[in-house]
This record gives sequence, C-alpha cells and structure tokens, in this order.
Amino acid sequence: MISPACCLPGQRGDRNIVVEAVEIELPTSTCRPLGFIANELITNAAKYGEGRISVRLGKGLKGGYALSVSNDGPALPKDFDPAAGKGLGMRIVRSFVARIGGEFLAERAGKDQGARFTVLFS
Repeated sequence: MISPACCLPGQRGDRNIVVEAVEIELPTSTCRPLGFIANELITNAAKYGEGRISVRLGKGLKGGYALSVSNDGPALPKDFDPAAGKGLGMRIVRSFVARIGGEFLAERAGKDQGARFTVLFS
C-alpha cells in the first residue's frame, strides 16, 4: 500500500491523497484507458471535493477488478446521473469505460458525504 500525502496547488489547506492498490497484470489496451479514467476522476475529486482523496485498485465484489476514486466534502446530489452528464470530462470517462467493457458507478461515499466513482472491469 502506498500512502503519499501532498498539498495540491491552489487549494485551501492540505489535501491528502491515499492510494491503495493490489498488483495486477493488465494488457496495455486496458491500462491506457484506466490511466485516463483515473486522471480525470482524481482531477475532479481535487477540483470539486474537499479533504482526503482516496484511490483504490483491487478485486471487484463480483469478480474482475474495481478502480475507485472518492473524496470527502459535499455529497453528490441525490439525482446525480453520470450517464446524463454533458461535461467533456465525464463523456471521456464514459467513453473509456465503454472501451474496456466496464461499468461506471457514481455514489455517495458514505454518511451522505463525499463522492465515490467506481469503474468495474475484467
């Protein structure tokens, strides 16, 4: 487990980024899109969230793997639908998720705080 902490420029106060990952071997055709997806989700967490940002890569509950990015701060609106988002970032994420045959989920991170975005893939 890697747990770097850093202060993101232009943000109020310190921001901690926690990364937890298992070692997995994936084809380049999956790794490249996952890199773009992770970059966009981490950028959004830093831009719209507050507090700690958690990035996790591990085994999924139904087999396969899961990449999730979550942050503290304001919860997602109850009616938030990532499939309906018109922003370029979410469109890119959805496109790359489709490219790897994955599933994209958005939810409240816990106790009505923060946001968690998860990509399930095999």
